[in-house]
Amino acid sequence: MVINCNIMRRKKEQLRKELDKLYSLENRFPKGELRCSKNNSRYKWFVKNQAETIYLSKKERELAEKLAVKKYYTYKKQELESALDACNAYLRKMQAIEGKTEQLLYHPEYRRLLEKHFMPVNEELKEWQSAPYERCNRHEESLIIKGTQGKMLRSKSEAIIDMLLYKNRIPFRYEEKLVLGSIAIYPDFVIRHPVTGEYFYWEHFGMMDEEDYRNHACNKIRLYCANGIIPSIHLITTYETQNNPLSIEQVERIIQEYFGCESL
Repeated sequence: MVINCNIMRRKKEQLRKELDKLYSLENRFPKGELRCSKNNSRYKWFVKNQAETIYLSKKERELAEKLAVKKYYTYKKQELESALDACNAYLRKMQAIEGKTEQLLYHPEYRRLLEKHFMPVNEELKEWQSAPYERCNRHEESLIIKGTQGKMLRSKSEAIIDMLLYKNRIPFRYEEKLVLGSIAIYPDFVIRHPVTGEYFYWEHFGMMDEEDYRNHACNKIRLYCANGIIPSIHLITTYETQNNPLSIEQVERIIQEYFGCESL
């Protein structure tokens, strides 16, 4: 799996929050550092405070426990600070080259030169992906996000799915017409398994905050189920709200689970 700068930034934010919690606890603990020294089969407790070391009796267990927690948090803080330093070092090194591989795949001339490298290995699936098909022609004004192979998409989340399918040489079509019973729909992605050729359908529902949109999403899933296309078997579904966007690592995990691929 390719380490992504967005993943590292989220990790950095998580570390920062954990550290802030530990910093807020520092003044709640007694002074000194607990030392446990073994004497024969038993341990003795000592508190080291600057140049002085004081013995703690067993009656002072409450103090010993507080100092043990303090020591645990101290070591935890050191681990988190080291991890944060590593994140910052990684991001500094990656800043200059971040996104360059994607830029090549979006560049019209480099894309033409590279396309064979990202085409499906299977010849039949390669032909299937390249063949013309009936696409959705509704709301074309919302096709505003650049995707792979020169196509335009409707959202940044679809662009993540599009890019990772393409990088993994998984054959797919965007918004191809699919007739279920008497109803025509246009799945976000119609996918063929790169080894078996099985059909999969990927629907990304990106506005789950909105009630009408949620109802539409549920109706669409019911339509799939009524026609034997079952979620988690041949129907892949992803969701997001305004506060819970789709992440690259989610898509990578799904691709690995369903198709056994990792991004190059």
